[in-house]
Amino acid sequence: MPADPIIVTENVKKRYVTGDEVLWALKGIDLEVGRGEFLSIMGPSGSGKSTFFNQLGALDVPTEGRVLFEGQSVFDMTESQQAWFRCNRIGYIFQTFNLIQVMSALQNVTLPMVFQGTKPAEAEKRGKAILERVGLGHRLNNKPFELSGGQQQRVAVARALANTPTIILADEPTGNLDTKTGSEIIDLLKELNTNDGVTVICSTHDPKMLRSSDRICWMLDGRLDKVSTQAEFSLNEMKQDKEGR
Repeated sequence: MPADPIIVTENVKKRYVTGDEVLWALKGIDLEVGRGEFLSIMGPSGSGKSTFFNQLGALDVPTEGRVLFEGQSVFDMTESQQAWFRCNRIGYIFQTFNLIQVMSALQNVTLPMVFQGTKPAEAEKRGKAILERVGLGHRLNNKPFELSGGQQQRVAVARALANTPTIILADEPTGNLDTKTGSEIIDLLKELNTNDGVTVICSTHDPKMLRSSDRICWMLDGRLDKVSTQAEFSLNEMKQDKEGR
């Protein structure tokens, strides 16, 4: 278990009801995520991976159980406290980028700062610096449709960094990218994790993402099937490679 957990889930369950049908998407998940950890969540379609991911980011409310951030129950917060938590503590990166098409790259990045109450001049200064950091200083005024998929994902990463979050939640951040561009995004996330101490939690199927992770959580049928350290994952990969020869 991590020595300094930043997020803890306790018996998290999620139920969906459609007519007479009841589906338990999550069946009781206990997990501790360490401060500064790079964690990947892996699982087939229907495993509950995305549902669990949404609980971690306070995007959805569990039917049962608790999600604790630095010891405080997120869903016991008031609505305004939850909004502050999402805006200031979590940076979200989505597979489909979720950029606002009528806004430039710079405007997309500075938007979270506007919600935070940052003055326009300061927001623009910070936004430019962040876009420079992710390699898009020359694309400040381009709109999403004028950017490649990889560049759009870089804007999404920059937007996630806008309010200096404690945690980055990345949902399949390389899912719509080619291998080379996906590797660049993974390297960027790893750099933020290593150099800035940002906790990174990724939902992924990308082997390179798994190789960059401190731990990998494997989900199956709404449960946490197993948790592997990087050393255990690498050893298993070597074993499979030898067996495949």
